[in-house]
Amino acid sequence: MKRIHLTGRGWAWTQSVLVHLFVLALLLVGFQSAFTQGSGQPRAVVRPVEARVVNGPAIEKAWKAYEARKAARAEAQRERAQRLSAEALQARAEKRAQQAKLAALKAEQARALAAQQAAVAHLEAEKQAQERAIRAMAARQAAARLAEAQASAALERLRAARQHAKLLARERALAVLRAREAAARVARRASALAAWVAAIRDQVENAWIRPPGVTAGLSCSLSVALAVGGNVLSAHVGHCNGGAPVRQSILAAVFRASPLPMPADPSVFRAHITFVFHPGS
Repeated sequence: MKRIHLTGRGWAWTQSVLVHLFVLALLLVGFQSAFTQGSGQPRAVVRPVEARVVNGPAIEKAWKAYEARKAARAEAQRERAQRLSAEALQARAEKRAQQAKLAALKAEQARALAAQQAAVAHLEAEKQAQERAIRAMAARQAAARLAEAQASAALERLRAARQHAKLLARERALAVLRAREAAARVARRASALAAWVAAIRDQVENAWIRPPGVTAGLSCSLSVALAVGGNVLSAHVGHCNGGAPVRQSILAAVFRASPLPMPADPSVFRAHITFVFHPGS
């Protein structure tokens, strides 16, 4: 607190004011005492007021004591203000420290969260990569199984084709063999038939009696109906370059040669045979 310094005139005025205040205080104390004495009932007592002269040094001493107390209170207030200011500074410092710690904690938490999020993202990326690898492996395995199945099917088709080709070749060979055998049978039958017809022709020609006047180069078509065993049932002369006597001699030779020879292979027997009668051919 700021101290007030008084000049000489100001000090005299102040002393006068203080003296009047002191006198007024004495009057009030005396009046109160008279009012409350006796039976306790207030009564009016008038006492003479003793006028006292106030000592200036005493007032100055009292004033100095008052100033000292006032200065002490000001010092105490100043010290308290300084203490409060220091406490406020310390509180602000602690607050800033706490804020700094809180900011550092938040930053650490943010870093930890970012690291956690990065770790989660890395794990998720690894998981997706593993899933892609698994899908790729499954696709490769499926493709390998499909290729294996296709190769197995192709091999099976090749085996079937080869087997079918073998069967076809065997069937063709068998067909050729059968054709050859059939041709051989036909040839054998044709040969047997030709041999049988030749034997009949030879026997008829041997039984033929040449009539007079027959020239060389006689050729007549002869049809003969046979029974089983070679007996001649009928005969007919077709185209012939000989006359009627020649024709009659040929028919007589047929019946004379009966029974005609039978074929060595019974399967070539024919009930009707036709051959060319050409004696001496």
